Amino acid sequence: MTLLVLSLHITAGFVALAMAGLALASPKGKTWHRRSGSLYVAAMFTVSLSTLWLVVVRPNPFLLAVGVFSFFLVFTGWRAARIRDGRPRWIDHLVGSLMAGAGLTMLITAVVGFIHNGGAQPWILLVFGSIGLSLALSDWRDWRQGPIVGKQRIARHLGRMLAGTIATLTAALVVNATWLPDLVTWLAPTVLITPVIVWWNARVLNGGTEQQAKKA
Repeated sequence: MTLLVLSLHITAGFVALAMAGLALASPKGKTWHRRSGSLYVAAMFTVSLSTLWLVVVRPNPFLLAVGVFSFFLVFTGWRAARIRDGRPRWIDHLVGSLMAGAGLTMLITAVVGFIHNGGAQPWILLVFGSIGLSLALSDWRDWRQGPIVGKQRIARHLGRMLAGTIATLTAALVVNATWLPDLVTWLAPTVLITPVIVWWNARVLNGGTEQQAKKA
């Protein structure tokens, strides 16, 4: 059973990478973008669920925390596209709470790691924990200020989906590029793609129109 789940996990990861590329290359709001985006979300949810199974079979709190982080990114990106009124539901608060808890756990584990072991893992946990916790807290802050609609909603959708792609690329590098240092395989996609997310969000917020946002 474990081998079957592992095979499903790997296959879903490859599908997610392929669909992410197709979604990015397709005109936003058009049929191929929607279909490839939906397949990407389904594949990433499969990756996340299979990760939970694998962690249960072989307990690994580190991979569990990273799995929650990946799920949070894709889920919130998908929800941004689905919730057109910009108002969170209970499921959004639940997932945000899971991410906040996982992020805090990663930060605490990172501090313990720095004290006792050192190495690359505490740095990895520090980066992902900080990002995950800050995103969860920023979601609650934004929701308190009012509905997230229009260009803000689209920027959130694109940013979180691209961030989910970072998680997918990271997993592919960690598994396959074993000759590289751990810090490189775990953090290189984040370092390289985060500036693209910042640029893309700025472009949407400053240059997009409400009419374009409604088509997404």
